Amino acid sequence: MPVTEKEAKFKYCPLLTTHDDKLKFCQGTMCMMWRAAGPDTGYCGLAGHPAGLEGRK
Repeated sequence: MPVTEKEAKFKYCPLLTTHDDKLKFCQGTMCMMWRAAGPDTGYCGLAGHPAGLEGRK
């Protein structure tokens, strides 16, 4: 599901952890896995293409 970067910053990233193994929040466009889905939206590339974006590249 595409979300705005502001919304993404409150979701946990499975790759980012603290020194005591707690999850950190998404970094949005600062992350290599972030994929743009529109002018103001995007999604985590680790999850594959969201349901509404199958035909787009």
